[in-house]
Amino acid sequence: MFSPAILRAGLAAGFSTALVLTGCGGDSSSRRHTPEPETGYAATLERTTYGVPHITSETYGGLGYGHGYAIAEDNLCVLADAFVTFSGERSKYFGRTGTQAASGTFGAPVNLEADFFFRFIANDETVENFLSQQDDEFHQLVDGFAAGYNRYVREIQQGDHANRHLDCRSEEWLREITEQDMYRRLVVLNLAASSSNWVEEIASAAPPSPVISPTLARTVSIEDGLGDIDPERFVLGRKTGIGSNTYSFGSDATGTNSGINFANPHWYLEGVDRFYQVHLTKPGEIDIAGAAIMGAPMVLIGFNNNLAWAHTVSTARRFGFYRLQLAADDPTSYIFDGQRRAMEATEITVEMEDGTTATRTLYRSHLGPMINLSGLSPALAWNSAQAVTIRDVNLENPRSFRNFLAWNHAQTLQDFIDAKKSILGIPWVNTSAAGRDDGRAFYSDITVVPNLPDSLVSLCSITELAPALPLLAGNTSACTWRTDADSPQPGAFGVSKLPSLESPEYVANMNDSYWLSNPNTPLTGYDRVIGAENNAQSLRTRMGHTQALELVANPPVTSAQVREEVISSRVYSAEQLKDDLLAAACTGNPIDVDGTDVDVTVACSVLDAWDNTGNLDARGALIWSQFWNRARNLSNLYTTPFNAMDPINTPNGLNTANADVIEAFGAAVQAVNDSGLPLDAQVRDYQTYPKQGVTIPLFGGSGNEGYFTVLNNTYMHVVDFPDGQPVRAYTFVAHSQSTDPNSPHFADYTQAYSDKQWNEFPFTREAIEASLIAEPLQLEE
Repeated sequence: MFSPAILRAGLAAGFSTALVLTGCGGDSSSRRHTPEPETGYAATLERTTYGVPHITSETYGGLGYGHGYAIAEDNLCVLADAFVTFSGERSKYFGRTGTQAASGTFGAPVNLEADFFFRFIANDETVENFLSQQDDEFHQLVDGFAAGYNRYVREIQQGDHANRHLDCRSEEWLREITEQDMYRRLVVLNLAASSSNWVEEIASAAPPSPVISPTLARTVSIEDGLGDIDPERFVLGRKTGIGSNTYSFGSDATGTNSGINFANPHWYLEGVDRFYQVHLTKPGEIDIAGAAIMGAPMVLIGFNNNLAWAHTVSTARRFGFYRLQLAADDPTSYIFDGQRRAMEATEITVEMEDGTTATRTLYRSHLGPMINLSGLSPALAWNSAQAVTIRDVNLENPRSFRNFLAWNHAQTLQDFIDAKKSILGIPWVNTSAAGRDDGRAFYSDITVVPNLPDSLVSLCSITELAPALPLLAGNTSACTWRTDADSPQPGAFGVSKLPSLESPEYVANMNDSYWLSNPNTPLTGYDRVIGAENNAQSLRTRMGHTQALELVANPPVTSAQVREEVISSRVYSAEQLKDDLLAAACTGNPIDVDGTDVDVTVACSVLDAWDNTGNLDARGALIWSQFWNRARNLSNLYTTPFNAMDPINTPNGLNTANADVIEAFGAAVQAVNDSGLPLDAQVRDYQTYPKQGVTIPLFGGSGNEGYFTVLNNTYMHVVDFPDGQPVRAYTFVAHSQSTDPNSPHFADYTQAYSDKQWNEFPFTREAIEASLIAEPLQLEE
């Protein structure tokens, strides 16, 4: 049997060989869509600069096959580990008390809790229901992806690819996957902004013990108050650093008939939820490039010759909580519309590393899984009188990947918009898009959102757990999410109730709501569950709009200008407030910090000379970061409060009459002195990319400071459409394509990002051939 290395050598010598393998992992006999054995899979895999795979096939199965093989070649151990996670087998292979190495959309739960969660939420019935509602093209992509992945697994297990994937190549848990494994991964991805945030809480939900008396079980009441609940607990991945930036510029800005699109997800740098760049071509049908979250068989953010799109995490809620009124004699039965209902009980058994087992019974109401929120507040505990259930709008949404596949096919911006509105399947992200020969910049949060109008909240809310997240009465159908005439599914808003904007100038989103997609055309009148209006914007949002407004004020806006601006590492808080601080704090006198006089003379000189950026050679960014982290949450920080009529420029003015502001500066200087770093340290001296075995300096900073260029940059593109020429795209994958330290593509893209050297993406046949880094690999089985 030939290995890919031998095959490549043969191709380099001037001959081609078709490698034919029989069999693939998994029992998919029940699926009518499975390719017949004589059909098989065939694809050409070409790699260009930074290891980016370009996959060409005459079939959808072949596209998936090439994609699955390529991503396994780059990220085998991360994917194999994830398939163990999603199948609920972490305790068996890694022990019950450990966690996965990298956090993801579902956090980093203890293995045993993760096992119960995934076996309960992504169970066989849920997976089969999701699978059964997909189109044949998608089934073929998924089946092909699994077959390509499995082929690479077999090659590793037979000893090919020496010194690669050392963390898993000899492990028992490295196995071939089935189509059910693939769909389970996709179901979990669908839930990234909803159930996946509640792994431990769903896995641990249980009725009160019979030994606890009803009197004790009812001692804490919601009516007594919930106490302080951290709002960050409710955001995707439980991390405010997860988000994104995007711009689309229309013809008024570009001065052409076409637009420019900028994609900039701030996403996971490690683990299975990170992005992977890929180019998929089925001649005459699909020619799409961009990025997919690992395990998704198609492009999720990307471009073709005629359009480009990007995503940011939306503010809209994707789940809701209901308080159930329990039957007096049974904490697993509840009253709904005056009728008694029994919860559905599911017994789940998880195997441990030592061969023993653990068993739990988990429960569902007709609205969704039961959830243990006692960790947020004792008043939310499951007791003899009440229990809380979670309804997840995306557990009821099978259309998400149908929507993405339609975009992979779209040939115009209008095709793209029509698919978004007609399918309405995007689960949890805003979208911006631009196209060729179309002057519109398009924004929308046309996504799957609980149909929870403000009027229903007023009628049914018991209390508010977080902004736009009420705890609703669960004892009456009057409080069930509404369904409209254009709802894509029961309980979801239809297109007519969701925000979108078409602008000839520009649209943008930096993870605040839809309200200021373009500050000159605010979107208003939408229900609070989708997002806030007339509210103060994040400093990153204000920086993003400031940059865009500066660009459009001097048209034409060009790709080169956008590329320069989006990685300029400007610091909005410093641009607005540094001069105020220097005038008040740099008087020649020391600053008293907890009884210690701190000399700030040198720090003042450094800050005065600083260019207000986080670029690698910048001196002063460290002092400002230390100051801002101490000052940003102070009361009375600004002299001018937020004004909804001037939301990009307010609040502003540093309130230097507030002694805490001056002390924060002194404390910042003291902290830098104590760190051992010089006050004039360059960013490159202390900020590096978190990669094993390499030291690569990293520009940018925190969105809390007003950096648009944040530290969680991942896949990025700037795409435009020159008249009479092919699409022009410049890209980064800041974390690089491979997670294998022995891959040549473990850190090469990261170094390019550090050097601000955009990759001019080879999209056309001629450009691909000119950029090849190895001979094409012909894959067939």
